[in-house]
Amino acid sequence: MHRLAGIAILIVGCLFFTNPTRAQLPYPGVAAPATKLESLETNVSVVILKGATALGSVPGKAGVVAVKCRQTTDTSTGRKEQGIAIEIAQKGQPTDTMLVDYDEIVRLLSAIEYLSRLDPSVTPLAAFNAAYTTQGGLRVAALGTRRAGAVQFAIRDVRAAMAPVVLSPEGMASFSGLINQAKATLDSLGGGAAATPSASFTMRAR
Repeated sequence: MHRLAGIAILIVGCLFFTNPTRAQLPYPGVAAPATKLESLETNVSVVILKGATALGSVPGKAGVVAVKCRQTTDTSTGRKEQGIAIEIAQKGQPTDTMLVDYDEIVRLLSAIEYLSRLDPSVTPLAAFNAAYTTQGGLRVAALGTRRAGAVQFAIRDVRAAMAPVVLSPEGMASFSGLINQAKATLDSLGGGAAATPSASFTMRAR
């Protein structure tokens, strides 16, 4: 138990102190849209219609991670964008939402699959951490040490000063399953069919 607690603390430390702050933006407090969904949802002087379907949630250390399908429509033009919303709920904190465009979902799933296969033997050194970050600031990370011999995972918003939610391997598998369900739901709507996902994915642990 002490070893697993040490891994969780190390994950929190590594991910927390690599957080880029909003003070780096030219207009403090106002971030430029990073995804197609965000770009559409921040339009003004028009009616923006947002639809969502909750797929489920995964509890972890320091919070709960939920996955929802998202479809946003600009009613003035009929333009639609689809994707998923990842929500992090932590005690005493407002719910944090990160948006992932439809055409990012396959790459995200590939990254999670890669991270889930890692173990401490991935490096000759004593510890490793590997992370994948989406356009909208969702960061999924894996971290392990030879001493503990175990790997844990963390999910956080790199744009917010919040501790990551730490998941077990089983929790990460559940999270991946929810994202797969979300993609299947969006595929059934037909709107995401035109997107062409990346055919390959390469990532190295650092």
